[in-house]
Amino acid sequence: MPFSEPIYWDPYSPEILKNPYPAFKRLREAAPLYYNEEHDFYAVSRYADVERGLKERDTFSSVHGAILEMIKAQVQMPDSAFIMQDPPVHTAYRAMLQRVITPRRMNGLEAQIRAFCARSLDPLVGSDRFDFIANLGAEMPMRVIGMLLGIPEEDQIALREQTNTVLRTEAGKPMDVSLSEANMGGEAFEDYIDWRTTHPSDDMMTELLTSDFKDPGGNIRKLRRDEILSIVTMIAGAGNETTGRLIGWTGKVLAEHPDQRRELVKNPALIPQAIEELLRFEPPGPAIARYVARDVEFHGHTVPAGSAMMLLVGSANRDDRRFVDGDSFNIHRESRPHLGFGHGIHVCIGSALARLEGRVALEEVLKRFPEWEVDYQHAELASTSTVRGWESLPVFVGSGRPAAAARVTAPPAAAAAAAPVSVEGTWNVVIKGPTGAMLATLMLEWVDGVLRGTQSGQGSTSPITEARFENGNISWVNHTTKPMKMKVEFKGAVTGNTISGKVKAGFAGSFAFTAVKQL
Repeated sequence: MPFSEPIYWDPYSPEILKNPYPAFKRLREAAPLYYNEEHDFYAVSRYADVERGLKERDTFSSVHGAILEMIKAQVQMPDSAFIMQDPPVHTAYRAMLQRVITPRRMNGLEAQIRAFCARSLDPLVGSDRFDFIANLGAEMPMRVIGMLLGIPEEDQIALREQTNTVLRTEAGKPMDVSLSEANMGGEAFEDYIDWRTTHPSDDMMTELLTSDFKDPGGNIRKLRRDEILSIVTMIAGAGNETTGRLIGWTGKVLAEHPDQRRELVKNPALIPQAIEELLRFEPPGPAIARYVARDVEFHGHTVPAGSAMMLLVGSANRDDRRFVDGDSFNIHRESRPHLGFGHGIHVCIGSALARLEGRVALEEVLKRFPEWEVDYQHAELASTSTVRGWESLPVFVGSGRPAAAARVTAPPAAAAAAAPVSVEGTWNVVIKGPTGAMLATLMLEWVDGVLRGTQSGQGSTSPITEARFENGNISWVNHTTKPMKMKVEFKGAVTGNTISGKVKAGFAGSFAFTAVKQL
């Protein structure tokens, strides 16, 4: 297959991030072993090569982690950060955690997961739009992990945001490795571990505190406090990220394949295989990095020891050598293992939970919203060099779906002509902050001709001040107390059941926000 332009793949490129699959296809066909001189790494893109990289643990080491920036920096993580270790250290800690995170135990959570989905989705029934991330992907996985770890719900959002800070990057730039190293100390969870030490319960935190552990030296003991902090930090980060990304891709891909979505509505028994196809087609982690511990050959060329190797899972999962017409989405595809959760000794330990959450989320969405279309004018991809997914994915449902021409050509301001609605009621607010979506709940009412209300989020509730609503424009001020004291000023335009605008958060700067009214 001839190519007229040089073959190039860059994990930091915002343009490639939007749709990496044409670049992946070019790599598979013309450069199955690729070297990026600018960032000094190698990459393999075919299924067999990526699978080999994940299996051959002595050659492709995890001792510096699975992220390119960490490998380049030769980061040394504590032993308890076992996903960033090789055997025997990895083996000892993973064996401990496998006794806690069993598929049977995870599958027993289905009723609670379904209840969390209903809690997020039921208030949206009757609305003309919702956001797959803000209204579901950022909420349900957070509550599940919080339940497992015994984290009080009022603190879950703040902890999720702190964890997300590590993964977010400035567009086009590598992640800050120092944040990752600092975050693995787990300081955010110290109070909860101290509480559980004296108040044991039926949760994962208690089990980590009380279970016996055979350490890499063969000694039987309890996990130390610092080890538990590190493990809990990993669980919280992975548990939020993987499922949230999966839910976002579910909304996007099924919007683009409405016939297959309607099949799922008619026959929900197809949903588990649809989730597998989604994980193959849009894996949340499209690339896994490894440190090359010894010289290795690919396609007649030697990759020297000490190199960084990128294993392009997103490309491997679409390799026609493994999957017929790999670039197509097909819920009826012949079942074959994919690499969406990795492979070998480092295969994702929480894959059973992620699959369960993805299945239940899709079942619950389809029950309430069998039809939707993505509002691409307001959708936003997250900026990160580790996982790929949506920061926000708003969709039109029901009567909120505009005409086709308007969806493509109308600027956002055109919606101002929509019929006005009362601002009284409860609004789900999503702020597109520097570390990801931040959620809040705004309650408004008119009292003696004055607009009043409260705003809740980040573990605190406070009255709003200086509220104004006239000529379709709304503004208010919220004085937050957590995670810090700050004056936060909101200004936006009300269109139907949606508010869109800007929020000025003290010294932190200005950010876009949207709010959807609960009906």
